Amino acid sequence: MHDELLRYLTPVLGEATAENMLKHYCARLNIPIEAIKDTDLAELAVSMKPMLAVWLGSAGAARVADEISRLGKEGVS
Repeated sequence: MHDELLRYLTPVLGEATAENMLKHYCARLNIPIEAIKDTDLAELAVSMKPMLAVWLGSAGAARVADEISRLGKEGVS
């Protein structure tokens, strides 16, 4: 799931920012980055939403957070 999240976030945030953001929020939520599960995505999305809003605005952050939370279920790309 880590690679899938990076593939989704990289075009939106850039590679370094996407990687750092994912590392930060996984650590914050005590989720091993290499073991992210589909069930972790909703919590990750909610947690990352305020920071996403800094780069994407509130509407963009809401869209991206929603797509992250659905990523494992539907394979959003």
